[in-house]
Amino acid sequence: MVPPGTIDVHAHHFPRDAPPADVMAGFPRAPRLVVDSAATGRLVRGTEDFRTVRRALWDVQARLEDMDRAGVAIQAISPVPVTLEYGAPAAPFASYCRWINESVARAVQDGGGRLVGVGTVPLGSPRECLSELHHLSADLGLRAVEIGTRIDGMELDDPALEYFFDAADSLGLAVLVHPVDGGGGAVRRSGFTYDFGLGMTSDTALAATALVFGGVLDRHRGLRIALVHGCGTFPWAYPRLRLGAQIAGTHLPEELDHLVSRLYADTLVFDPAHLPVLVHRFGVDRILLGSDHPFISGQPEAGLAELLSASADLPPGTVPRILRDNALEFLGLPSGELVTDHSSPTKEDHYGTH
Repeated sequence: MVPPGTIDVHAHHFPRDAPPADVMAGFPRAPRLVVDSAATGRLVRGTEDFRTVRRALWDVQARLEDMDRAGVAIQAISPVPVTLEYGAPAAPFASYCRWINESVARAVQDGGGRLVGVGTVPLGSPRECLSELHHLSADLGLRAVEIGTRIDGMELDDPALEYFFDAADSLGLAVLVHPVDGGGGAVRRSGFTYDFGLGMTSDTALAATALVFGGVLDRHRGLRIALVHGCGTFPWAYPRLRLGAQIAGTHLPEELDHLVSRLYADTLVFDPAHLPVLVHRFGVDRILLGSDHPFISGQPEAGLAELLSASADLPPGTVPRILRDNALEFLGLPSGELVTDHSSPTKEDHYGTH
């Protein structure tokens, strides 16, 4: 049985209404939703279909019903990764991010206290990015911001991105890192199987390596950063990376271990045998439940079952931390603000502001 108050930190939302006219005029390939039936729709870029999606992506009531079936009390909803179009024209992309963030905030309001908002920012334009960070935090009450593993060709330790990490740190916003381009270009072979299975996980590992070995975590001591999909291949690659840095004389091993212990990772690894490795690598207080809802069939039910089946191989008390406590800390939420009785949300229970 799933314990009450379970929190899923990796789930996605997309607005049902059309993007603003100025967005479509200046950024015609901006991803948008076409609703085809009561149950399904399509994400479209320009004239091309990107993928078929389920109603829960845009409909809050359908999402809550899915959560009820899985036994999930709270979800943190973030933008669909295809919207992280950092190479788009600056002005329309800033408007696009604003449109998405305001839709996320409306969904949070409609969720009766069961949804937490994660926003997006136009990282290619520092002035617009800082403005949107303050808006999503102070005005919309979103608790975190989602960014890609690569920012228009830049790795996350690029000096051009320091302003973003400075601002997120000072605002107390959590940062959720998600692979972009479906994993394309991260490994030498292409095609869905390679991009999905190896590209996304390799891209995520490269992002984690930039955060740890590139000094981002060292320079920003207050940052709370989570990487989805179990932090990709990084948990397995880290010992070799650590040894390489030791041989090269670039880092002290104990300093690297401390920085790695500050990363959060979600549980979306599709094998209960991998979960003890995540706990070993990052610590019992750094693993978060993640499902990619509503994109992956069988989630979050399958992920919850895997976690519960692995509980005997985890340190005592780990599962409750993964299912609730770690998410509260990552999102910066006092437990009193959450609706733990997810069967009967009321308007009085919701939270939309700090």
